[in-house]
Amino acid sequence: MTKLRLSKLTGAVILALGVSTSAMAADTSSAMRGKITTPSGGSAANVKIKVVHQPTGTISELTTNESGTFIANGLRVGGPYMVIIDSDKFNDTTVENIYLNLGETYRLSSQLAPLNIEKIEVSGYKIVQQSGGSSSSFGSDTIENMPSFNRDIKDIARLNPLASINGNGELTFAGSNPRTNGLTVDGIGQNDDFGLNFGGYPTSQPPVALDAIEQVSVDVSPFSASKGNFGGGTINAVTKSGTNEFKFSGFYEISTPEIAGDVDSIVQEDGLDELGHKTYSTNKVEPIKTEERFGFNVGGAIVKDELFYFVNYSEWSSELDLDYGFDGSGAANEFNTSEANYNRFISILNNEYGLTDSLAGAPEDTNKNLLVKLSWNASDDHRLDFTYQWQDDQDERNTSTGGDNIVLTSNTYAYVTKFNNFSTKLYSDWTEDFSTEIGVSYKDVTSDSATRSNLGSISVDEDGRNGPSYNFGTDQYRHANRSETQNLTFTLDATYLMDEHEINFGAQYESLRLYNLFAENSLGTWKFDSLENFENREIGSYDFSYQNAYTNDSADTAYDVRRNQLALYIEDTFYVGDDLEVTAGVRYERLSSDDKPTLNENFANTYGFTNQENLDGLDIILPRVGFKYYVTEALTINGGIGRFQGGIPNVWYNNSFQSDGITLVSAPNDVINDYYANNTADITQVPDEIKNSLEQGAGSVAYIDPDFKLPSSIRTQIGFEYEFDSELLGDGFKWQAEIAYHKKENEAVWHNTSINPIGIAADGERVINETIYSGSLADNADIEMTNSSDDGRSIIISTGIAKQWDNGLFVSASYAHQDVTESSAGSASQAEGNYKHNITVNRNEDIAARGFYEVEHSFKINLAYNTEFFEGYATKFNVYFERRSGRPFSYTMNMYKDSDLGDTSSFFSNGAYLPYIPTGADDPNVNWDESGMTWAELEPLLERAGISQRGGILGKNTATQPWVTTMDVSIKQEIPGFAEGHTGEVYLMIDNFANLLNSDWGVEKRLGYSNQTIYDFGGLDDQGRYKIDNSFGGADVRNYSQINSSSSAWQAKVGISYKF
Repeated sequence: MTKLRLSKLTGAVILALGVSTSAMAADTSSAMRGKITTPSGGSAANVKIKVVHQPTGTISELTTNESGTFIANGLRVGGPYMVIIDSDKFNDTTVENIYLNLGETYRLSSQLAPLNIEKIEVSGYKIVQQSGGSSSSFGSDTIENMPSFNRDIKDIARLNPLASINGNGELTFAGSNPRTNGLTVDGIGQNDDFGLNFGGYPTSQPPVALDAIEQVSVDVSPFSASKGNFGGGTINAVTKSGTNEFKFSGFYEISTPEIAGDVDSIVQEDGLDELGHKTYSTNKVEPIKTEERFGFNVGGAIVKDELFYFVNYSEWSSELDLDYGFDGSGAANEFNTSEANYNRFISILNNEYGLTDSLAGAPEDTNKNLLVKLSWNASDDHRLDFTYQWQDDQDERNTSTGGDNIVLTSNTYAYVTKFNNFSTKLYSDWTEDFSTEIGVSYKDVTSDSATRSNLGSISVDEDGRNGPSYNFGTDQYRHANRSETQNLTFTLDATYLMDEHEINFGAQYESLRLYNLFAENSLGTWKFDSLENFENREIGSYDFSYQNAYTNDSADTAYDVRRNQLALYIEDTFYVGDDLEVTAGVRYERLSSDDKPTLNENFANTYGFTNQENLDGLDIILPRVGFKYYVTEALTINGGIGRFQGGIPNVWYNNSFQSDGITLVSAPNDVINDYYANNTADITQVPDEIKNSLEQGAGSVAYIDPDFKLPSSIRTQIGFEYEFDSELLGDGFKWQAEIAYHKKENEAVWHNTSINPIGIAADGERVINETIYSGSLADNADIEMTNSSDDGRSIIISTGIAKQWDNGLFVSASYAHQDVTESSAGSASQAEGNYKHNITVNRNEDIAARGFYEVEHSFKINLAYNTEFFEGYATKFNVYFERRSGRPFSYTMNMYKDSDLGDTSSFFSNGAYLPYIPTGADDPNVNWDESGMTWAELEPLLERAGISQRGGILGKNTATQPWVTTMDVSIKQEIPGFAEGHTGEVYLMIDNFANLLNSDWGVEKRLGYSNQTIYDFGGLDDQGRYKIDNSFGGADVRNYSQINSSSSAWQAKVGISYKF
């Protein structure tokens, strides 16, 4: 018998980034495809193949077909596997130490030897993991040792060269919107189905513990037709399973302020500089966060070789020890106001309104999660997996850490999310040539806001728009807020081997129920411009908001809808010759729903069509072709072209149910302004006169274009993987490079169809609009989600190199360049917000410009070193380093209650318009006489901002926020256990290690929004000329306005684990 002993690294991804291969139909298992030939090179038919998963004894038995080909599907990820090749005519062969990667097909070729040939043992060569492409896989070693302060699966995914995570935990792939990614664990979607959270999860903490994960795969353009439901990148993970060997692992870890660094905080000074620009100083703020996490997992066999279990449980808590104080107190969380002013505010609240409140205390976030997995080898031909997930997450919000934002206890709330999921999948080999994977999963997520007040939302400025502000009462977005999602998914993936053609086909049916109660301002929102006005109960124009169901019962604003999606696919994987693998297929997706927004007859009469578009029957065809050409044993070329769609946040589609203009309506501003011009404010209730002004059918409408098409993209890429040796540095280097082009189609954008152009400003570019409504409806706005007339595109280049040395050292390095354009960032959840905040020259004008999520340059290094400082006990070092360019942003002009361009009250206070840049003091398009600033004042401001353009409107996203540097370190030392076979481990992990080395390093400076205003728009004169005013409170044209507190200071945690 011939024995082939392959290295553990062969075909596996254990340490870092993995090989790019064709994605499988399923995302919970692996596959193996083999080609067996006779000694003369012919096809070896009817050869018996036995694939053995050694940890569990799971066996798959197959027979080669007439072309000598076999395929084994539904295999457990990892290994080791042993393949026994049993021939009646030739010498038997055993191939050992095979490791399989999630979602990949292992390629096995073996030539049988004559019976009279002496037994030969052949050693396989090591394959070192690549790090330069859009497809990556990560095994248990990487997952266990990669620095991950929050034990987050995204910290593993960031090893992909096209991935980027900012300080808020937003994960982007190739410059795409972070809410368009797909994430599954054991076939259960882990995404926030509403699409509200930019972090991607429905909870503040990862929905599955990293300790429970066996393997992770990441892909941006999988050219398999089986893949769908993502627009950015897709992350698939499979959890660990029990084996015949009983295993236990537990840990405890803690991070305290004593092992964390001070974070820089930007403070605005009272005075302006000589040019009238705002001045700032930077203070050091001491750390105040304590985090604790503990957990355990246990696995083993219930019935040896047949039934296995795995259980994982963990808890996490995070508490802020806030130290509040006022000007001059020296407190860590100092407010930018005097104690006298604060006491005056409290006195007014007590004496004038009869209310009591206090500064918010120390908030504590908590999370508990449980995962249970059962694996059953029902027979040699059938295997069943069952996974259950539970999570209870409580996230305290609206806590102030000082500065201008003075938050009282009544304004805080806890966002509570409960998560219950299960999935089961049956893997079956029906014949030698036909196998299936049948799955069903169910996800139930509820989110509720536990508020601490019965009042509406009240803010009190000390004096004007800028400066300290007191906030109490219920947060305006939590007056009535609860969401529920139930997602039921059925999947069928089948493989039929026909000669050398591997035919994969399948179907997926998803039924998603979405319930949402969201009625902002339904308790009323009051804004007082000064403490004096607060004391006198005086409300200014447009400083009160009230919207609700026309019944004045917020429960009536809730919607409860069901959306279904059917996907069908078929593809063929075949070889042209022995070295060219081709996968060609097509995917079909169709949306359906019986639920429609409430018919608004006023809307239908106005536009000639209804507001009831619900995407029912909308479908799309997604053809794809991929290839992999094995040029030599060392060089592989791969690529493909295909169409992709999915990942659009459901909240965008469901805005039309929430804002039908029938149920949810706003009180007219003329009624509000008239009331408060003649009455003082009672913040304990909304006045009846304002409540009674709500009129059914008189609200603004958010709707979907009846001709809306599903957004998609055509993606094509080509790359290579090359293995080479170096006489100086050793053998087994892996080098990978790739170039990709994505052309977006039918991007989602938002237009205001209730305005029409009526003129052009003096520059000939700026459009002046006017609303079609008047009287009590004058402030209405009908926002349409439609398709862009100017779609964007992406050019992505990446390369990487990796090497594993025999001495335990592993190094990978990668570089990625992104050139991304898009028409809309889609940065908001509501239609009105996506329209209002879209940076533009003119409303309703689509501009494909530099993308907001683009990371132009990204450098990454991952270094791992395993040794034994103490004989028999492993010592592991792991370092992750990344340096990347900041996100783009736009310089704009600020507007405050200015309707000269046709914006109504919902939109006329914002900074969404790109600014006109004068040619100089004699620019004919600017009325300098009526402007509040001169060219002599504006020019140095432009120079300080780095704006060299003179004349015309400035481009979108032409500026860039500061570069970001990240360096994380993990050190683990194995220690003796209390019994034979037991081991312990102590570890130290330092997040942002660079900041520990130098306090100026590792600081993430950024803007709070995607724009920075350079002047205030003062309106247009009667000739359409611009009036330009100084920015209110002083100008600020820096490319950052804040320092991210969660990612800009070093933080360490220490822990201990024990396993046997």
